[in-house]
Amino acid sequence: MALERLRLESFRCLPSAELAAHPSLNIIAGGNGTGKTSLLEAIYILGRGRSFRAPRLSGVIADGQDAAVVFGEITDPDARLGIQIARSGTEIRINGESGGTVSQLAEALPVQLIDPNVHELVQGGPGERRRFLDWGVFHVKHDFLDGWRRFRRALQQRNAALRQGASAEAVAAWEPDLLAGAAIVDQSRRDYISEISPILQRYASKFLEMTVKLNYRPGWSDGAGLAEALAVGADRDRAYGATQSGPHRAELEILMDGIPARHRLSRGQHKLLGSALILGQSDWVQQVSGKQSVLLVDEPAAELDAEHLAALLNGVTESGAQVFITALKTGALPVRVDYQGFHVERGEVSVLV
Repeated sequence: MALERLRLESFRCLPSAELAAHPSLNIIAGGNGTGKTSLLEAIYILGRGRSFRAPRLSGVIADGQDAAVVFGEITDPDARLGIQIARSGTEIRINGESGGTVSQLAEALPVQLIDPNVHELVQGGPGERRRFLDWGVFHVKHDFLDGWRRFRRALQQRNAALRQGASAEAVAAWEPDLLAGAAIVDQSRRDYISEISPILQRYASKFLEMTVKLNYRPGWSDGAGLAEALAVGADRDRAYGATQSGPHRAELEILMDGIPARHRLSRGQHKLLGSALILGQSDWVQQVSGKQSVLLVDEPAAELDAEHLAALLNGVTESGAQVFITALKTGALPVRVDYQGFHVERGEVSVLV
């Protein structure tokens, strides 16, 4: 599965752009502020339904325009994905049919990102690591999405009852569905972590020559079930007006010698470890699902010396993913495989022959 063609209209500083992609490696070159990262952002939106740069999708609409359009053609299997982003809302089209969903985009185009903020996967809060974890679980554990949706619906209703000061019986009425969905989510995550840990360790060893361990905390006290945690925490939940125990509070700890990695490494090492996590996950998703991942790499040279940059790029280009990398110049990156080069300048994308 690869992105064969990308077309943009009124997307940030790119009034109209089209890109015919190489199935393996694409290098997008240009000066700062020319739109290189915007191309990566558009591909990310096509596979995730959200931006990694703006909290609201409407932020990508070019100044003075009412809407932006991102369109992509996917191969193996063939599919056409389209997103129209207006200030009033977003419309997703799959093969020309309106009413598409974010989960359909994610299934059609598995997109991962390594950018200058990838260190936040190690240093940031638990929400970053939950999103990382659940992206992979979604692609390889087929029960996960239904379980997550069931849990989220029940969680929203239980929280609404708590905020409204409803009776204990009214709050508890949502717990059977909440527990059933949570059980699927929790088991899917545990199984996935067990499967992916050896692959993540291989990448971590390649980049950092260190041993890394993942430790999953489910979002409630170890040794107790979620039903017990809800009962024990009933007064606290009522005081907060929200459920304080459950998969939405889970944490994925990244440990080195039993100590959180965020306390042991430099900023550059955090970037390498975050990249190792992304590459390991991409590798496993490709193995299990049979889908080729799309890997976006923005300014990889930032904060890395020549040796570690070469190691990262070797890992990226050997990953089997379709890769899009940004750089100031195509020749500035030590890549040893064939690639298609593009140049971005003044809002226009041209092919480098």
